[in-house]
Amino acid sequence: MRRHIPNLLTAGRFFLAVGFFVVLAFYRGPESQLFGLPMLDVALAVFLVAVTTDAIDGYLARRLGHVTTFGRIADPFVDKIIICGALAYLIGDPFLRVGPTGAMENPTGWQPWMVVVILARELLVTGMRSFSESHGLPFAATASGKIKMFIQCVAIGCSLVYVGHWLDGPAWTAYLRDILIWATTLVTVVSGLAYIQRGYELLRRPPD
Repeated sequence: MRRHIPNLLTAGRFFLAVGFFVVLAFYRGPESQLFGLPMLDVALAVFLVAVTTDAIDGYLARRLGHVTTFGRIADPFVDKIIICGALAYLIGDPFLRVGPTGAMENPTGWQPWMVVVILARELLVTGMRSFSESHGLPFAATASGKIKMFIQCVAIGCSLVYVGHWLDGPAWTAYLRDILIWATTLVTVVSGLAYIQRGYELLRRPPD
């Protein structure tokens, strides 16, 4: 039973992601609350628990010597669901507001083109992983992919905190938000290039 714990954590992270999306779906502005708590704080708590299990299940899988094909595919797949889903909600209507100039603005700091770039990278890597695993070749996450995931989580968490608590805060909070978002976009692209090179080497292998 112990050896199945990593896969159970991965499955649990999927349901936490669904819960996270449900909370964001009901967000209607800073006044939104759930169980008497600010709704974005609840969303952030669920998000942090979900991404924490990402580090735990990988560690346990290696510690228990039970690294499976299911884990190699399902783990990054669930990661992509929670990251891409979070970004889709963050650029959505509930987070839009009228800015000082009268124009609509998104205080999360995320731009639609950034989400498109990140989504394109994730779909590309998912396709390469499926192709590799279908040919019996393991396609585990690389160090750059893990760094990318960490920075994405920090940037998304910062955006939630900014909208929930720092909208009228000091200027450095907006700078911090923007730095993390741009760093996330850049690291995502760079890590994607590393996977493209890996995929190219895979395609050059002689057929089975």
